[in-house]
Amino acid sequence: MATTTNRSTRRFRRRGIAALSAMAALALPLGPSGTPAGAAGDDGAGPVAEWGTVTGTDGRVYISDSSGRAQILRGFNMKTDDPANDVTDAILANAAARGMDHIRVAFYWQYLEPEKDQIDEAFLDQLETVLDRAQKHGIRVIFDMHQDVYGEAFGSEGIPTWATRDDGLPFEAQDNWLLSYMQPAVQAAFEHLYEDPDLRQEQIDAWMAVVNRVKDHPNLIGYDLMNEPFGKIREGEDIFTAAARVESEQLTPMYQRLTDAISAVDSDHWVFIEPPNLASLGIATSLGQVHGPKVAFYPHMYDPDIEMATYSEGGKVQINPEFFTKWADAITTYTDKYPMPMLVGEWGIASPEKPGMDAFVDLALKTLEETTSGWSHFQMCWGGGYCPFDSAGNARPNIGRIFQPYPRGIAGRPEMSRWDPNTRTLRISFTDGSAQGPTSIYLDREATYPNGYVVETSDANGSWTQAYDADTDMLSVDTPDTGGRHVICVKPQGSAPGCTAEPTAPPSSTTTTTPGSRPNTAPPARPVSSNPSYTG
Repeated sequence: MATTTNRSTRRFRRRGIAALSAMAALALPLGPSGTPAGAAGDDGAGPVAEWGTVTGTDGRVYISDSSGRAQILRGFNMKTDDPANDVTDAILANAAARGMDHIRVAFYWQYLEPEKDQIDEAFLDQLETVLDRAQKHGIRVIFDMHQDVYGEAFGSEGIPTWATRDDGLPFEAQDNWLLSYMQPAVQAAFEHLYEDPDLRQEQIDAWMAVVNRVKDHPNLIGYDLMNEPFGKIREGEDIFTAAARVESEQLTPMYQRLTDAISAVDSDHWVFIEPPNLASLGIATSLGQVHGPKVAFYPHMYDPDIEMATYSEGGKVQINPEFFTKWADAITTYTDKYPMPMLVGEWGIASPEKPGMDAFVDLALKTLEETTSGWSHFQMCWGGGYCPFDSAGNARPNIGRIFQPYPRGIAGRPEMSRWDPNTRTLRISFTDGSAQGPTSIYLDREATYPNGYVVETSDANGSWTQAYDADTDMLSVDTPDTGGRHVICVKPQGSAPGCTAEPTAPPSSTTTTTPGSRPNTAPPARPVSSNPSYTG
C-alpha cells in the first residue's frame, strides 16, 4: 500500500501540550548557517540491550549503559507526519554537533494504519530510514505514538478515523485548540479507546507492527506508548477527579497491556509512560505502577500560563518562577513511590525572544538537572516558534542556552550535576559503585570554552587522567576506584582554583588546563596545583 499523502501543514507547531493542564487552568487564576562539522559519536555506552539502571545517592534512578555508567540523556523531538523526509541529515548533524544524543520521533497511527488491518509497510520503511540515518550521527531513537485532539476525525493527527467512536456527539473546533479536548465527541473517543476490547487490541496490534519492524535495530532506545493522554470527564466529576480516575483506572491498565505485549517480543528496549500534565499545576499523578523489564517515567514540562498565552490572541508571555517548584514537587511523587528512571519527553517555549525567557530556560534546565536524568527538547528545527536554531542554523537567543556542557555518562552513583551559565562551570559529584570506565562529558567547547578549559578533581594528584576527543567533543575523566566520593569540575581556563559540588565544599586538589583552540588530538593531562588536605 502506498504511503498516505494527506500530509499536515502543521508539522512544526506544538499540537500535543498536556490538555489537562490547560483545561484545569480555566478554573484557576492565570499567572502573569549550514551544518556544523562533527557529530556526537559513540562514547562507549554500548548496546542498548545491555543497558540497565543505577541508583544515585539521593535515590534517583538512572538508565545505565553497558559499563554501568549513569546516562544523562539530552535530546530533541521531531514531530512530523513524514519522518524520512523531515528527519534530515542536516537536522541530525546540527543537533549532534551541539551535544544532543537522542531523538524522540513522533509517528501517527493514522499513517501507520490508514485502513483497519492494513499496515502501511512504506511508513514502517520510513521509521527504519530514520534509525539508519540517526545512527550515522551518533543519535539514538525513541518512537512516540503521538496524538493531538485524539486524531484525524477531529481535524488533527493521531488515531485513525476508523478507530474513532464518538457516539454521534458534537464536535466544534475551538479557537484555542486546547479547548477542543473538552468537546463531547473527543471525550467519547478517548473513553472507547480505553474501554472497548476490540480497540484495545487494535492499539496493541498497531504497536506490535512497529516493534516487530524496529526491535533489532542497534540504534533504538525504545517506545513512548502514548503522547499526552486525555480522557472523559464523567457526570458528577470535575477535571481533577476525572484525571485521577482516568490515570488509575484507564491509563495504568492501558500502559500495562501495551508493556506486556511489547516486552513479550522485545525485553531489551525501554518502554516510556506519560502521565497527563497535571504536574504543571502542582498536582501529582495518580498513575499506578507499570511492571516490565525496562520501564521509564516520561512526563512533559510546560508552564500552562505561558502555553495558554502562546495560543491565545493577545496573550502575554511572562515567567513565574513558582511554576518550577510546583512542577518538581508534584512530578517526583511518582518516582518516589515507584523508583524508575524519569526523563522529560517534551519541554520548550514558543516565544524565546520574549523578555525573561533567558531566566526561564536557566530555571528549566536547573529544575531538570535536579529532578530527572534527561530530557528531549521540543523541537529540533530551524526558524521561529519552538526551534532552537535560526534559519541559518545558529543557536537562537535564550533557547540556545540548552546547548551546554553536561556529563553524558557518570562512572558511579550520581550525587549531582550542575551547570552554572554565569561562570561557565560544570560540577559533577558521585560515589563509586559498580561502573567501569571514565566519566564522559560533552564540552560544547567551541561555544563555551573558546579560550580553553580547566579540569579539576577532588582526587589526589596523579591518580586520575583525562583525555579529549576533538572529533566528538567528548572529555573523558578517569578517576580512581576508591569506594568513595569524587568531584569533577570543568571551567574556563584562567579561572581561580577550586572545585566544589556545593558552595561550602573545600577546594579541589588537582587542576588540568587545556589550550583554547580545538586541537586535532587530545592534549595530555597537566596538573598545575594540588591540595592534599581535600577530603570531599
